[in-house]
Formats: sequence, C-alpha cells, structure tokens
Amino acid sequence: HSSSTSPSSLRPLATRQSSSLSSLASPHGVIVGRRGGSIAHINQAERNNPILASIQSTFDSIRYRFETNDNDILPKDSILPAFISGTFAFYATAFSSQCVQFKFLKMSTGTRPAMLPISAGAITVALGSWMGHLAGLGTAAAWGAVRSSWRENELLRNVPKIGGMAARSVEEMTRPMKLFAEEMSAPERRERREAWMHAARICILGLLTYKTIFRSHYSSLSPSSYTARGSFARVGIPAPPNFNYATRQQRERLERIGWWWGCHTCGSRMIFSNLGKDAPKFHGDHIPPVSVAKQINDRWHRRMLGRKVSQKFYPQCRNCSNKQGGLLSRAIKAGHRNLRAVGGREESYFHGWRLRIGHLTGGAVAALSVDSSEYAGDGREGHLVEASQERVRSFQDQMEDLAEI
Repeated sequence: HSSSTSPSSLRPLATRQSSSLSSLASPHGVIVGRRGGSIAHINQAERNNPILASIQSTFDSIRYRFETNDNDILPKDSILPAFISGTFAFYATAFSSQCVQFKFLKMSTGTRPAMLPISAGAITVALGSWMGHLAGLGTAAAWGAVRSSWRENELLRNVPKIGGMAARSVEEMTRPMKLFAEEMSAPERRERREAWMHAARICILGLLTYKTIFRSHYSSLSPSSYTARGSFARVGIPAPPNFNYATRQQRERLERIGWWWGCHTCGSRMIFSNLGKDAPKFHGDHIPPVSVAKQINDRWHRRMLGRKVSQKFYPQCRNCSNKQGGLLSRAIKAGHRNLRAVGGREESYFHGWRLRIGHLTGGAVAALSVDSSEYAGDGREGHLVEASQERVRSFQDQMEDLAEI
C-alpha cells in the first residue's frame, strides 16, 4: 500500500531522534538509558525483547557507575538497609536465645512438655521482631547521613554522628515505655500506653510473619535433640507400626527431602560430602527412635489402652545418625528409664550460628514497620517514630476491616 508520508518528511523526524540520542550519550560514547543505564548499542534482539533490554540497562548502569567512579551507588531509599539490619538483629537475638537455652536452661526440641520449647521460640520471635524493628528504625533515621558521608568520603569520620542519629531514634521510640512515675499527666499515660501497644503490634506482626510467611516452627529456635524431631524437620513420611526400615521408594523420597531441607537434626544438605554420586546421603530416621518408641509403648497405660506411639521418617545425615546410635546404645546399657531425654540437654545439637530463612522475619518486620519516606535523616526522630507507629496501626485497622467482611 502506498503511504501519504514521503521519505523527505521522515528525514526531520530521523534527525530529531538522532540528536535526541546524541544528547543522551555519556562521555564514554555510550547511550544512557532513562534509569541511568548505558548501552553501547541496541541490537534487534533487545529491541524486540523489552525485558532483555531492561536487564541489560540495569547491568550497564552498574558498570557505568563503577567506570565513572560515581560515589552515589548506595540506594536512596532506606528500605533495603533497614531490611538487612533488621535481619541481623533478629539473628543476634535468636543466637543469644539459643545460647541461654543450651548453656543454662538445658532445653532442646525434645524437652517435655512440648510447650516449653514452643514458648521459648515464640518469645524469641517476638523479641527478635522488636529488636529488628528498632534496628530498622535506627538505620532509617541515619541513612541520609550515611549516603551523604559516602559521597563526600567522610564515612569513617562521621561514624559517631551516624550512630548518634540512630541511637536518638531508638531512644525516642522506647522513652515512653520507661515512664513509671506515680504521678503522670494524662498525655504521658496515653503516650506510654501507645508505646506499649506499638510494641505488642510489632511482636504480633513478627509472630505471624515467622509462622505464615516463612512457614517456620517456633520450636526450631531451640537446640536440636538427637532423639526427637529436630530443629530442621520440615517434611516427614509416616513409618510402619512394625518398626521396619524405610522402603526403597521411601528412601528415594527422603533423599529428595534431605536435598531440599537438609538433615532434620543439624540442617546439613551433604552438598560437599565425600560420598559417591549414587551413594545415599541420608538415612530414614525413625522419630521417635525405635528404642524410644518401644519404651513408650511399654508403659502400663499404653498397654492397658492398646495405644502405640506413631512414628515418622525424617532424613538424617550419617554423622547425626551415628551420634544418635551411640547415645542410645550407652543409655540402654546403663538402664536409662527415659530414653527420649538422652539426646537433649548438653548432648543436643547447637545450631545458633546457622542462618535460617526464619531470620528474615526481623528484616520483613523492619521493612514493613518503618516509614522513612519523609523524615529519615533530617533530625526529626519524633516524626519518624510517629510515622512508624501510624504505619503499624494501619495494619491492625486493615486486619480488623478484613475480619468484619
């Protein structure tokens, strides 16, 4: 079909496009994208695939920043730094909690009643969420100063200033919680009540995030027992009631579960093991172990009612399997009357140093609860605290609205 537009009329448009691209050229002779990315040329594949072009522009932007020695490489928004600081605050809290459980309380996943490790884990999650929130708040308050100091190459010199800004925001958040004077004005009482309510909302947000988003068990923050369900147990396979070993199909499934989630006791996925390629890396561990189950079934009330304990197979690495077997063998020879407790207390496996997906709860809480879009780094810590409280309160309002529907 013929067109009413002549080639001569297209020439000014091409000239304008060429001049527009030339104005976007960097000193290195590359084209700078609309988001700061730079590309030497745009080929036909990138022109036909906008996703590929976007990815290429992102990588070129990073490369261009380093090639031009651009110091402004830190993110402008403090959400990512708050997420990172909140995650490490939660990790430090979980590590400290497990140290206390292992060294002083002698608690593990096999401790009875089972509500003890579950309660200890829930308290750890709540406290870790609060610490993650405070870490994110301090990071958001000081992030503007961090970025400006980085651009001016004065980061080390301004560390006291940055630390002071973070500490003031945390102090402003926790100050009303320390008001315990007998005679307080009505505004002070209202401020203290709101501060404690905010802390409760943060703890509840962390508990829900840890359980529903990251699908983690509260008891997994306790040391792992060798004779009970371990801290890293995720998926189990029902075991037969006759104490038989796992079948071939069950062993193959346990290998897949172990590859994804690791040994249920120590969490190792045996990636760097010296076993052969086709050699099984995980055993099907009866939980409770066979000797423990037989001792439980031999109790008078279970014999009278004819009830037997149910078992499941969980993947267990060779090291933990050997440790479990040694503990139980010595306990049986010694005539131990409670074999279930043999793998706990000081014999349990301490895994506080290992990073877990549940530790991201602190980062998620920090990113959700800190509103740093307007008040971060400007010296108005009180406004940042109020904005954070209002943001968390809005979550409660949304949940209440959903409950009414």
